[in-house]
Amino acid sequence: MSARVDTSVVATGAGGLAVLCTATSFTGVLADLRWLLPATIVVALLGGIGIAGRKLNQHPVVVVLAQLVGLLLGLTALFTGSGVLGVLPGPAAIGELGAHLSGALEQVRAGVPPVPAEPALQCLLCLGVGLVAIAVDVIVVGMGAPAVAGLVLLCVFAVPASLAARLLPWWSFALGALGFALLLACGGQQRWQRREPGDRIAHTLFGRTTVGLASSAAVVALVSGVAFTGVGTEGRLPGSEADMAGGTSGIGLQPFTSLRGQLERDEVVELFRVRGLPEETYLRALTLRRFNPEQGWRLEGLTQGVPAGPDLPPPEGTPPPAEPPARVEIRPVGYRDPWLPVFGVPTGVTGMGPSWRYDPAAGVVFTQTNQESRPYTEELVLPDPSPEELRSATGSMPIAPEYLDASGIPPEVTALARRLTADADNDFDRAAAINRFFTDPANGFRYDLQTAPDTGISALSDFLFRGKRGFCEQYASSMAVLLRAVGVPSRVAIGFTAGYRDGDERVITTEDAHAWVEVYFPGHGWQTFDPTPLEDGRTALPGFLEADAGPAVPAPPPPPGQPQSQAPQPPTAGPAPEQPEQPDAPRREPESGGSGVAWVIALGALAVVLLAAPAAVRAARRHLRLRAATTGGAGAAWREVLDEFQDRGSTPGRGETARGMATALAERHGLDQDATRSLRELVTAVERQWYGPPEPDTAPDLSPAVSAVLAGIARSAPLTWRERLFPRSVLRPLRDG
Repeated sequence: MSARVDTSVVATGAGGLAVLCTATSFTGVLADLRWLLPATIVVALLGGIGIAGRKLNQHPVVVVLAQLVGLLLGLTALFTGSGVLGVLPGPAAIGELGAHLSGALEQVRAGVPPVPAEPALQCLLCLGVGLVAIAVDVIVVGMGAPAVAGLVLLCVFAVPASLAARLLPWWSFALGALGFALLLACGGQQRWQRREPGDRIAHTLFGRTTVGLASSAAVVALVSGVAFTGVGTEGRLPGSEADMAGGTSGIGLQPFTSLRGQLERDEVVELFRVRGLPEETYLRALTLRRFNPEQGWRLEGLTQGVPAGPDLPPPEGTPPPAEPPARVEIRPVGYRDPWLPVFGVPTGVTGMGPSWRYDPAAGVVFTQTNQESRPYTEELVLPDPSPEELRSATGSMPIAPEYLDASGIPPEVTALARRLTADADNDFDRAAAINRFFTDPANGFRYDLQTAPDTGISALSDFLFRGKRGFCEQYASSMAVLLRAVGVPSRVAIGFTAGYRDGDERVITTEDAHAWVEVYFPGHGWQTFDPTPLEDGRTALPGFLEADAGPAVPAPPPPPGQPQSQAPQPPTAGPAPEQPEQPDAPRREPESGGSGVAWVIALGALAVVLLAAPAAVRAARRHLRLRAATTGGAGAAWREVLDEFQDRGSTPGRGETARGMATALAERHGLDQDATRSLRELVTAVERQWYGPPEPDTAPDLSPAVSAVLAGIARSAPLTWRERLFPRSVLRPLRDG
């Protein structure tokens, strides 16, 4: 016969394993697994404290308090460098933990999943996992109700599910199902004695029932994952080749999916603070060169470039700067992305950390590693050619042929581009004419975060000829396509406008997320054009566009078969009065506290669940035992009567017989005659079942006797609200020897 094992230790281990299995769902919002080791350490530490406390026969409340202290010590040791003796949380360590947690909350609020598992997020995750592990330990081992722990584990899945735009990995559901199946197999104190043979425990945990339950759940999770993993687009790293649909079908900006998330936020989140910017200009994160009519603009052809550093080569075909570069300091606040935004033409970038690359052809700085964003300094040149210089720009164009690729553009769009540029004989005038087509109020285009309803026509044609409303994504995409249709090299740039002034800094927020167009001119490189008709003063037009108003470009009629535009037309009674120029348009200040309210609500909900859990466990046990009593389950009925007495502070001695217990309890609580008679009837049934020979006949229904006893106990010794909310039989369950 195998050695006996303490079943509470087994249940503790199963609870910790179930928590870690469920926590794998966070792989849906975190880009790496650096959080797994510290989370495992925290769960193991809390489980060990729970085991030690119960070995020393400490009160459950004392055990929980010890686990909370252990959680604080563990977080101090793992995530701070200022703890006393490495683990004791002094004031400096508490401040460090607070900074980690506030930084993590900011990342949760501003980041677009998947985000790197930086130390701040690891700290927050370990705190949450630790609290869940304590709750599961109390429910599984202290209350002996492993099924109830499933509610807490389900709440863990709800957190990453609410943050990720796509379905969580299917295997995380399978692991969660396996952990929960092990909890159910433990069965708390209802199935096992305090100590059981090791072979029986192994058979129970890994028997056919557990394997069948876990396998069924894994199959369901696998089928669900295969069927629904393709849902959602946000949260993918830029440039990934997975199926992504951005914007209006066919003209969306796919790689920088965080742009859409930033445009659609209900609150404004601060992203950057900038010092030294000589003039308002756009902050470019990346550029897109390939247009696919079915999938939109895509990031293809990005080279490995050169290491980003203090001396960056100029783009090919661009002359060296004629004046000293400007120096700008950029401090990321709520920005986390593998693209490092830059202004103008960078000549040097420093301070951002290792492993950053610069691609001169694309004009972007990027990394292929997950790392924390740091403040960085950029030295840059802001070219300012005149309209005449751009009109006369000729010569070779050392750019990739993809920047001129016009394949797949609908014929009606090509015809529109030719009509708009019919009077232009150079690339600058063609680009300016197409830009004015969108910004001239007479043509009915307007900026709107909601695009017009889809008509089933080509999305690009639908926007140009009918909808005529959308945000920068639609405008930049459409202008770049029109330019290529008439042979002008173009690309879409993604990034931010210059933000608003705050003292000697400029503040860039999620409200400044923007897309625009860049056009190539020989000898001058890529120049900025912005077709989006913004009305809030955020547009930073280059000097050559402000100096060249040009004639108005009327909107051509839609091609045959296209419905007329339903966009509102502006009044034509006369020119609009001039508005006084404002250096900075009024802006909404970044808001804070939205996520704090959500956390307060979440913690409040968790507190309510934990407070209600003991009473819920008690009610579930009563229901199951009364149902067993209807089929003659004398043992279940007797256990329910004993728990009712224990809820009122009466714990029968282990050596007493059932009849002796009944007599003592009836006298102590003053049961009336009906209740006493029903209690004796129940005791007779228990003795017959325990000590008598098996009866072939159907067992009698004991539920009337049990109900009469319970009613008598309630009459003679009613429970207080505290005894109802925290029943002693759940918090200090009887342990059968």
